[in-house]
Amino acid sequence: MKRTGRRVALLAWYPPDNPALPPFIPNMGMYMVAAALTAANLDGLDLRIWDERTRSPAEVAQEIAAFDPDVIGGSAFLWSLPALQETLVPLMEDDPTRLLVLGGPSARPNMLALAPFARLARQVDVLVQGEGEAAFADLIATRDRSPAGLGSLRGLTLRHADGPWRANPDGPRAVMDQLASPYRQGLIPAGGIGLLETYRGCPFTCSFCEWGVMEAPKNVLSTARIAGEFTAMDDLGLGAVLLADAGLNLNAQAFAALRRAADETGFLTNRALIAEVYPKALTEDHIRFLETVGAPHIGVGLQSFDDAVLRHVERKFDPARLGGLMDVLRSVASVTTELIMGLPGDTPERFQTSFDRARALGTGLRVYHCAVLPSALMARAPASDQMEFDPVTLKMQRCRGWPGDSIAQMADRMTAASHQAGGASGDYFWVFPPA
Repeated sequence: MKRTGRRVALLAWYPPDNPALPPFIPNMGMYMVAAALTAANLDGLDLRIWDERTRSPAEVAQEIAAFDPDVIGGSAFLWSLPALQETLVPLMEDDPTRLLVLGGPSARPNMLALAPFARLARQVDVLVQGEGEAAFADLIATRDRSPAGLGSLRGLTLRHADGPWRANPDGPRAVMDQLASPYRQGLIPAGGIGLLETYRGCPFTCSFCEWGVMEAPKNVLSTARIAGEFTAMDDLGLGAVLLADAGLNLNAQAFAALRRAADETGFLTNRALIAEVYPKALTEDHIRFLETVGAPHIGVGLQSFDDAVLRHVERKFDPARLGGLMDVLRSVASVTTELIMGLPGDTPERFQTSFDRARALGTGLRVYHCAVLPSALMARAPASDQMEFDPVTLKMQRCRGWPGDSIAQMADRMTAASHQAGGASGDYFWVFPPA
């Protein structure tokens, strides 16, 4: 029988130190869950957060064991799942009456079905595959954590000993303005980079990406709520904001609220703003807004310059229409073009052409190693793509158009080229300064 108490441990891991990564960014999903729990005013709630980066899983597991939680929630990303397994499996083996819950992009049955994560899969009780704030709060609120009790809660996917995972009905979509704010509650440490999510989802369904699996964005943060977030971030001394949206210019209502809040508070006047922009939807209003930001850093996710490659992965963008948009962006912001190496249907020759064209744009360049994400290519690619990937890192090893060791060879070329250009290489990407 699972415990009925409300002593809760939340655990996340950030990728280890890497010169190609930004400074430490708090795990926003985990802190949003923590804020929802705090706002629920549950009797007996005893909540502690572990937002880890450099410590060993054994050290963290020892601390959590001393805390002796009734429920453990882990934030599962492709980079954090190995560390979560090494931390959480000993805790559950020590006391199986604890309830182990995973949320985040890698909290998926097909991810846990991969052989390297078999030990963790045997210990996880619950997956939260959608929005986690209300689902996790309902789970902690209930005292009946039997299979029948958990089976009555919306938004959960439960492990059953006699068969596969079983998904409960989805809960209602979150109303953005009603979500508790971890910044306004003072849960997030001072300093560093703040995260702001003004809407959820994406209007596109690119098969290499997990954004499009969520409902297209229909509700957004209000101007007043964004202004309140800016004020709280200012109190914490945050010098930069990362816009955790699919794109700055993919939701007109959200952008309008962001711009009004920035005008009212002046918060972005002397700060950095990091955001993605979709070139086709760029307007004069977006350019004028970026002119008011202290240090705008814009990513432009082209992924490929080859139209056939883009169509194969359901990417709705015609690179031929890029025109002078990049020059306009470069006039007001630091711009980084983004490509993906190893997409199904691409080839080394086509990718090299895309790489050369991207370098000729005069922007920075970030090349990502294609990853077979659990709610993206792992679930949505056709068998004809012939994908083989690393079951831990999820990096594509070979696929249609990339035979033999061609992906590994291109990765080596990207590493050498990035360092020759004065850039940097990370576990999943390569960074190039403007040519």
